[in-house]
Parts: sequence; C-alpha cells; structure tokens
Amino acid sequence: MYKIKQEAEDFIVEEITEQETLSIDKTYFFKESKGKHLICVLKKDNWDTQLALREIAKRLHISKNRIGFAGTKDKKAISIQLISITSIKPEDLERVKIKDIEIYPLYLSDKRLSLGHLKGNQFTIKIYTNEEPKKLKIIPNYFGEQRFGKIRPITHLVGKEIIKENVKQAVLIYLAKSFEGESEETKQARERLGNELDFKEALNYFPNYLKFERMMLTHLAEYPEDYIGALRILPKTLKMMFVHAFQSFLFNKMLDYTIEKNLNINELPLIGYDSDLTDWQMEILENENIKLENLRIKTLPELSSAGLMRLAFIKLNDFEIKEKENDFIIVKFSLPKGTYATTVLEYLFKE
Repeated sequence: MYKIKQEAEDFIVEEITEQETLSIDKTYFFKESKGKHLICVLKKDNWDTQLALREIAKRLHISKNRIGFAGTKDKKAISIQLISITSIKPEDLERVKIKDIEIYPLYLSDKRLSLGHLKGNQFTIKIYTNEEPKKLKIIPNYFGEQRFGKIRPITHLVGKEIIKENVKQAVLIYLAKSFEGESEETKQARERLGNELDFKEALNYFPNYLKFERMMLTHLAEYPEDYIGALRILPKTLKMMFVHAFQSFLFNKMLDYTIEKNLNINELPLIGYDSDLTDWQMEILENENIKLENLRIKTLPELSSAGLMRLAFIKLNDFEIKEKENDFIIVKFSLPKGTYATTVLEYLFKE
C-alpha cells in the first residue's frame, strides 16, 4: 500500500518543452522579442489548470480563449508550465495578483501554444510507503484517474452521451450525477437538481465553487431546452476532454485485451471517425453501442475526432529514488506527453 498527494508539495510537475525542462526553482526573465503571443511561465500551487487560466483571464479583463497552453497539470500539485496570452504586454501581468499563482513573461512569439505542444513532464513525487518500488522498465500506458475524474469519474460518461448525440443526458450527467466522495452540500445540490430540473432555482443553492456547473445553469435558466448551448458555454478544452475521456476509456479496454491475449502491439488507436480498426477493436467499440461515424458529431461538430494512435506501453528509463526514509520515498522520473505518473506508480507499487 502507498499514498501520494497528502500535500500539494508532495507532487511536483515540471513541463518538458522543446527547448528545456522547466524548473520550479529557476528564476525566469523576459527577453526582448516580437510577436502577437506573450509566452509566459505559469507556476501554480494546488490549482486546477482550467480554473487558474479562467482566473488569470478575469484579472487581465480578457477572454479565456486568448490563453493557450500545452498540457493540463494535476490539481493537487506544484506545477510549472508554459502558457501563451494573445495581445497583452509583459507589464500587463503586474496587475495579476492571485494567491498561489505566479506568472513570468518570457518572450513574444508568432505562435500560440495549444494542446500537445510539449514533449512531456518531469515528476518528483513523495510516496508514503515502506515498500520498495518494483524495478520495471516497461509499463502499460493506461489512462489514469485524471482523465476520468477521481472523486467524480463522469468525464467519459458525458463524452459517450455527446458522441451518441444525447446532449440533454450529457448535460444532466455533468450537472446532476453525484458521488460519495463529494461534499454533502454538493451531493444534495446535484440530487435536488436531478429530481426537480429547475435550473433557475438551482442557482440559489448550487455552491459558488462549482463554477462550470453554475455557468451552465445560468444559460439553462434563460434557455431551459438549449442543452447544446449549455455545453458550448464551457471552455473548448473541457468540452474536448469529455470526448477524449471516452476515447481513453475505449483505449484502456483495448489495452486490457492486448495484455490478456499477449499481443505484440506497439500502438493502439484513440478511436475516431477515420480510425482503421481490427475486428476485435471494432467489437470493443460496438459493445458500447457506438459506431465509427458517431465520432463525427453532428450536433457539436467542433468536438468531432478523427482519431490518432497512442503508445500501448511506455519505457521508464530515468526512474531514480532521490530520498528514502522509513515511511516515505521521493522518486523522480519523466514521461512523454499524454501519459500518467499515477499509472506508473500503480505498477511500481501494486501487489
């Protein structure tokens, strides 16, 4: 048995860019340059990526759509990454004073950052255990709890309903499906909404910290049947995460099959409408009552996915134990983009 993330400082994530690995201990300065997009270093402590970017946009009095980033980081962590902000000056950042968030302008660029514009992440993790990690070099590349949600694993469920074009059901799952790990206040709010479906009244009792839910409720209070509009209120990266989560759910199922059958496969598909599937892969898709053409989403075409390939297994070449005590160890390793440190730890420490 082991535990992680007892405190945010137990889990450090440093983004690996094309130029360097960012460091939480390094000081960064602005270099004179030209371009429309201000590239910045963002350091945050125990902040959800989407909410942090939303708060930064609010302080700058700009749309969040003007902020680009290459990858979502763990919430309960200290993380450092690059972001881009369109059409602002370095001195504009002086008015951004947010607890546990630091932003340092680096340079101006003609290119905006977007998802995938990174090589990977370096992790330094404090693990509370008295066990030794297994010495593994190859680990199955499962999607972890970050993709599906830990306390509330509904992301892939919402994505499935979007793909099936059951938009109302997708919205109601996101707003009203509760889980045991949530606070009593949140559970009661979701359950009441599920029973009453009174969106206007829900604004009186939904907790203020459920910011995305309240955004959707505000729209539905005015337009009660516009479930597509309610989804479109959300940041595009979050909407895409729903679809990606269902693709990830299917990927995990295919990886299960690959391991069970001992197949010699290097890559598996993140299934999209252009995917070329084998018979057994198609069967996994059909077992979820989904067809390839469903990934071309007519009601929300901006969420359609052509699909791509992903490594089935990852190599762990640089794993090292930095510190070791009776009740904890500190480990350091790096992973390519789109892979999960929590999945690595599960394989190193599970029975």
